Amino acid sequence: MSSSSLSSSSFGKRTLASPLCFCDVEANLRYSNTKANPGRPFLGCPKYNTKGLPHCNYFKWADSEQDIELEEKKNEVSRKTEEELQKRLSDIENKVTELLKIVDDIKKIEMVLYTISEEVRKKESVLLEREAALRRSRTLSRMYFAVVVVIFCYLYLW
Repeated sequence: MSSSSLSSSSFGKRTLASPLCFCDVEANLRYSNTKANPGRPFLGCPKYNTKGLPHCNYFKWADSEQDIELEEKKNEVSRKTEEELQKRLSDIENKVTELLKIVDDIKKIEMVLYTISEEVRKKESVLLEREAALRRSRTLSRMYFAVVVVIFCYLYLW
């Protein structure tokens, strides 16, 4: 494979949506000049055979246009899927942030409601104490009235 790479055409032809080589650069379509594979298309690192540039030795046969088209479609779908997943992830992160804010708001409201309910309980307790005192005073008033009536009747009938 290395001998075919060395004797391959040094002029690359870029295709749409070529796969990425190991350098994360789009691979070039080249044609073999070897006796074993004359004219056979392959994908290679675009930095290969370029004066002094480091390269990654990426190599893949691209025997037919169908393979190239299939690879292009696969890369396109992969990129679209990745973009879609990134968008979904971003949407989910935004929703999580919104939900966390809502949870914080609910906790604040719960604290306010708890405080209000405690105040209501205290006021209810005060009202119950006042009501009990009022009942006692009514009972005493009725008893005094009854005593006065009894005394009046006793004195009037005598």
